[in-house]
Amino acid sequence: MVERQQDASTHQVISSVYEIEEQALVSKTGNDETCEDAIYIGSSFVAVIDGATSKTERKWNGKTGGRIAALTLQDAFAHLSPDATAREAVDLLTSAIKRLYEEYEVLDIVQADPVQRATACFLAVSFSRKEIWSVGDCQCLLNQELVQNNKDIDTITANARSLFLAAEIAQGKTIEELREHDTGREFILPLLAHQTLFQNNPAAGQYWFPVIDGFPVPDEGIFVRQFPTDLHTIVLASDGYPYLRETLEVSEQLLQELLREDPLLFRRYRATKGMKQGNISFDDRAYVKLKGREASSGPCVSE
Repeated sequence: MVERQQDASTHQVISSVYEIEEQALVSKTGNDETCEDAIYIGSSFVAVIDGATSKTERKWNGKTGGRIAALTLQDAFAHLSPDATAREAVDLLTSAIKRLYEEYEVLDIVQADPVQRATACFLAVSFSRKEIWSVGDCQCLLNQELVQNNKDIDTITANARSLFLAAEIAQGKTIEELREHDTGREFILPLLAHQTLFQNNPAAGQYWFPVIDGFPVPDEGIFVRQFPTDLHTIVLASDGYPYLRETLEVSEQLLQELLREDPLLFRRYRATKGMKQGNISFDDRAYVKLKGREASSGPCVSE
């Protein structure tokens, strides 16, 4: 069951061509106030935003870096010109995070120490330009085609965590013990902290990756794709859905099956973190499904 913000029956019209058929925003803890994902829905753009899990104890008015980043970008989308290019959008989102640093008087600190930054990725639909934009590792379905931008560095750290946890179990640890105290996560945490040095840094070679963190995103870090011909279904999601499908129900079903079979996420599906005891998933998750109005069976409301 989806615990938060599912609305599969409203069919909210958000452009002359598309309407929202389904959406969900679910915190991994079950507490909305800790959710580091966000959704923006407007007449010109729809976006899923995934705030990066913080690697430090820094808080922003009580919020983690991932949550404040997601909420900051959600607000920034509302100020974006309808005909903005992807480059202009990324620059505006970046500036919004930079203003956050200036407000808290930490710009010099976060410039020198990237692990302190408020960081997020996003994937958005621009209706005016008929384009899909993304920075980072959110994902989408365009009709039946899955589009992902996975990071090589995440594969490395997830495999390292998997190896460490397998060794722990070989030495007698139980899954339950490791869910209470994920020593595999502890093992890779220094790598996760150090990898922030590669954010928006193509000079890092295979290890670099793009994010929105208040500092310039290189052009090659901005993914832009024109709508395919006859695009009738668009699904946007964060990577809290390991297996993205065209309906929320099936995406949720596959997630729940995975969590039952591999709650630590180190065997069947390797991730940099598992589902902690007391949590309802391994990561926050966001899902939005857009349907072409002619293709939708639901009611259409005139704009």
